[in-house]
Amino acid sequence: MSAVNVGLVGAGPWASGFHAPMLAGGPETRLAGVWARRPEAARALAGRFATRAFEDYGALLDACEAVSFAVPPEVQAPMAIQAARAGRALLLEKPLAADLAGAMALVDAIDTAGVPTQLMLTRRFRPGVRDFVERARAFDVRGAYVRHITDELFSPSYLNAWRERQGILLDFGFHALDLADAAAGGVKEIGAVGDPHGFMALTCLHEGGVVSQISISGRVVVPAGHLKTIDLYGPAGTLALDCRDLGDDSAATRFNVRSEFASAIRSGRSHPVDAHHGLYLQRLLTEAAAQLGQTLDGM
Repeated sequence: MSAVNVGLVGAGPWASGFHAPMLAGGPETRLAGVWARRPEAARALAGRFATRAFEDYGALLDACEAVSFAVPPEVQAPMAIQAARAGRALLLEKPLAADLAGAMALVDAIDTAGVPTQLMLTRRFRPGVRDFVERARAFDVRGAYVRHITDELFSPSYLNAWRERQGILLDFGFHALDLADAAAGGVKEIGAVGDPHGFMALTCLHEGGVVSQISISGRVVVPAGHLKTIDLYGPAGTLALDCRDLGDDSAATRFNVRSEFASAIRSGRSHPVDAHHGLYLQRLLTEAAAQLGQTLDGM
């Protein structure tokens, strides 16, 4: 299989620290170029990876088969719609858009264009998490408890404008709810309490009657900087995962993201963790936000 030419939109810390080295790091993909709102940032990042910086987004689309996005949701949605209409496959960040209407419009454009997509829920590409999810499918789950508790929002480099506005639901909530969904089944009902800018909790009723509880915060100092766990409960006992025990699996995770995106593009079929899955999660999290009196409008 020949390398897929992928253009990168964005030149911030996540683009430079994950997307660019991942796309340039293996034979499955080739980093075809970089576009960013700040041309000087695009040039600097492109120079690091011996590729081209584009000032015109349309020219980047002409130079690639697929686009990887590492920009805020209010920027991603309209640019991804343009890319889909140009027939380009999409590697999308979560949330899909700044609000549910924008996410729905993006998915409509994807469906109309028929382009394959993959969603960057990084944890779902970690080998240890995948092993846990496989074991969970053979476990008689009656209840689940998920924690996504970190100190990341104390870091100025992490707390950007959209996270400051939206709080933790559309960021950490995506990861936590997705893991509960993968391990305990599809979510039928969701409830929320707490502070979406501090510490909050979700309670979910899953298909088959499983109940899960999810604790989320980005402003708690914890060992190793994060506490990302899931515990499943059933008649046979418990099944647990603590992401701090997974070690450094960044190379394997990047390989999974890159190779599976390339396979989706060549097959023309979206990854199981795709834009539709992102819309499903965003719809649930928007419902949770409404229960807290929060409007996720991105502005």
